Amino acid sequence: MGVSSRLRSALQVLLHKRRIETELDQEIRSYVEALEDEKIKSGISPGEARRQALAECGGLEQVKQAVRDEQASTVIESFAQDFRYGLRQIRHNPAFAWTAVITLGLGIGATTAIFSALYALLIRPLPYPDSDRLMEISENNAKQGEHDAPLISPDFVAAQSSLRSFESVAGFTDLGDWNLTGTGDPIRVKVVGTTANFLPMLHVAPWKGRAFLNSEDRAGGPAVMLLSHRLWQSKFGGDSRIVGRPITLGGKTRTVVGILPAHFLFPDSAVEPDVYLPASLSTDTTVGPGLVYMMRAIGRLRDGATVQQADADLKLFAENRAKSYPASIAQYVEGREILAEPLHRYLTGDNRKPLLILLACVGAVLLIACANVANLQLARTVSRQHEMAVRGALGARRTRLIRQFLVESLTLAAMAAVLGLGIASVATWLIRLGGIPGGFAPAAHITELLHVPFGKLSAAVEVNGWVLAFTAGLALLTTVLFGLAPAIGGSRTDLRTALQASARRLSGGRQQRQLRSLLLMSEIGLAVVLLSGAGLLIRSFVNVLSSDSGYDPRQCLTAHIARNYSDPPEKLQNFVQQLLPRLQALPGVQTAALTSVLPLQDVSPNSAVLPGDGPIPPREQWRVYCAISVTPEYFRAAATRVLEGRPFGDEVRAEGAPVALVNRAFAQQFFKGNVLGQRIRTNINSRSDGPDQFTTRTIVGVVQDARYNGPEGSIQPVIYLPMAQVPQAEMSILLRTPLEPGSLAAAVRKVVTDTDPDQPLFDIQTMESRVSQLVAQRRLMMLLIASFAALALLLAGVGVFGVFSYWVSQRRLEMGIRLALGSSRKGLLRLIVAQAMRLTLAGGIGGIASAWILDRFLASALVGVKVHDPIALSLAWALMTIIAILGSSLPAINAAQTDLAFVLHSE
Repeated sequence: MGVSSRLRSALQVLLHKRRIETELDQEIRSYVEALEDEKIKSGISPGEARRQALAECGGLEQVKQAVRDEQASTVIESFAQDFRYGLRQIRHNPAFAWTAVITLGLGIGATTAIFSALYALLIRPLPYPDSDRLMEISENNAKQGEHDAPLISPDFVAAQSSLRSFESVAGFTDLGDWNLTGTGDPIRVKVVGTTANFLPMLHVAPWKGRAFLNSEDRAGGPAVMLLSHRLWQSKFGGDSRIVGRPITLGGKTRTVVGILPAHFLFPDSAVEPDVYLPASLSTDTTVGPGLVYMMRAIGRLRDGATVQQADADLKLFAENRAKSYPASIAQYVEGREILAEPLHRYLTGDNRKPLLILLACVGAVLLIACANVANLQLARTVSRQHEMAVRGALGARRTRLIRQFLVESLTLAAMAAVLGLGIASVATWLIRLGGIPGGFAPAAHITELLHVPFGKLSAAVEVNGWVLAFTAGLALLTTVLFGLAPAIGGSRTDLRTALQASARRLSGGRQQRQLRSLLLMSEIGLAVVLLSGAGLLIRSFVNVLSSDSGYDPRQCLTAHIARNYSDPPEKLQNFVQQLLPRLQALPGVQTAALTSVLPLQDVSPNSAVLPGDGPIPPREQWRVYCAISVTPEYFRAAATRVLEGRPFGDEVRAEGAPVALVNRAFAQQFFKGNVLGQRIRTNINSRSDGPDQFTTRTIVGVVQDARYNGPEGSIQPVIYLPMAQVPQAEMSILLRTPLEPGSLAAAVRKVVTDTDPDQPLFDIQTMESRVSQLVAQRRLMMLLIASFAALALLLAGVGVFGVFSYWVSQRRLEMGIRLALGSSRKGLLRLIVAQAMRLTLAGGIGGIASAWILDRFLASALVGVKVHDPIALSLAWALMTIIAILGSSLPAINAAQTDLAFVLHSE
């Protein structure tokens, strides 16, 4: 009989069980009556004929059971009986049941939550048709320290028509943040320039209107734009009539031609555009003077093409392009590679390793939970030896007893899985809310923190069918992990010994004791590994926050302003001259300043710096440094000390003598000595398509090194220039106040609006909030692993307590005899604690050895801490030892208080 036939037969029996049982009873009785009639006809008395007929049949109930055993539904009914029996056992032992369910539920919940995030980011296909054929095309140059770098626009345009492995190549360039004005309050929007085939290649059509035409992404094309669905809703109230209307963006009027779909995911993890413009590319593929864009390229492979074929195609393309470069830039492309990488891997590259580390950590917590419950189960099997012996004596086979134990374990695991699924659902809900401004005010800080690692992909983190399947798989896995050993041990029972002994005298054998000790040592070792990793991350986090950053983030309010890039320098200077006194005059403001770059903000070398005398050397010999424009009060506002000379004074004017301040790193690298009064030439606004215009400046002071490019960024040589002499379109406000900085936000916004009604003010935050955001991912990683380590430590401590509590209860008679033979109560205390220390020592050694191997996976997340840090390893072992002592002390004290007379009398 096939599987499907057996399933149909089993289903039929289960659905019509009463009728089938009645028919079976009637059929067997009819057979017995027919056999009885034959014997009566042969001359046997009715009573004897009845007895012989039943004897030949083997008994009515025995025959019925034999028939039932052949039915396909028997196994299902047997499992149902085991399940009901397991529920009764759980009901009769609620303390054990709740301990097991909560312990496993926490482990399953944490593991499921991490898996749901891992599935959304690393496994789930991107929301584009045939997304497995989408490739990200980028440059790698080890010599220049470039990785996943975009292509320059001439190379990109050449690639669109030269790459045979690709069906099409599209791209975009990040144009930064622009001002959108003329439609109510001015706002700051994120703008990208895309090629005309960008949306068609992704198989995405605008929700309203149309996409760009093929002729619109070339230089000199029409002024058209696409709006994101988010901006259309928030700024224009969902008015579909906006399509076809002009809007002022960046000081230029452009026509809206379309609105993108609501759920369109832009294919870059670091960019979420509000406005899309045509890329405005030149058809000339020659690399030389002219406007050059950095294009992020995405290609769709042809049917049948492989990544290896695409890489070979790109290698040949890179070699051919390098031959056409002028000599002045040839050195910059030496050693360059152009490679293709699956778009999915590119989008999730930074999140892959942290998620896998977190999954390994929660897996370790789950293993500790399973070991804990397995120890509890082993203890219960000893008390159930008498029960198993009776069932064995009544004919239950060993496989039947093992199945009973496993079904009970599966029942516990299923209940734990339901709890874990609830925990995972709450965690994923909080992650998704983190991407919605003001989504859940009571837990805004938690949701924002959980949202950080996932960014725009947080909306995809959910409990779906795959996550449910994973949870079910975890339930089955945990059933085997914590249920198999107790099941095998509980079914291996010496019937004569078990039936003759009193339940009080039953105890586990040597193998069970060894297994419990092994499980306990495993718990301790895993806890030490997690504690070691948490210690490394905590020390690293402290190092990041305590490093000398060169500024004081306390009591500071910051905000960003961006003028139109087309504004002439005179207009920028006039805006600064009007704004700064008004900011300084605000009640509660101690110092107000403007700067082109705030501390910790990203900044790259942007100014060529040459000695003050001599001819200008060739461009390839220029030394390029970071140049930052500031107003005179900036250093007071940032609390950055002036070490030598003086800061800028109010006498600095646009037409005045050009001056500069430098940080200590610049002074040491450029001059290696006294720099005051030295003259340098700077070219901060240098462009490759125009003449080089250097300005000779006198260094009037040296300031403290301040950290840029994040709290972990290295100290860079920096030149500070007066904003009156080098105005910038993008600038930041920095206010120092004794008040709560956030209370000044509304007043600052009003001052900016009064100065220029068309000027948007955005990204208003305290400086401490900016620091917190920059370390948010590191802090989340640290908190999660530290939480998992704390949970592992707690579970291991509970495991120590449970094992030794059971050990003491089983050896109470031995304790009484030891006391009777003259042993002291302190001796009993030392005996138990010493046994705990031996197991802790063995587990700790295994944990230290494992941590020595596994901690290297955290190397990229460490700052100022070695991977094999002796302090972290020692503290992990010491903390676990303390918990083990505490966990074994209570059972030890209980053993030391043994009542000798009561024990001997009870035995």
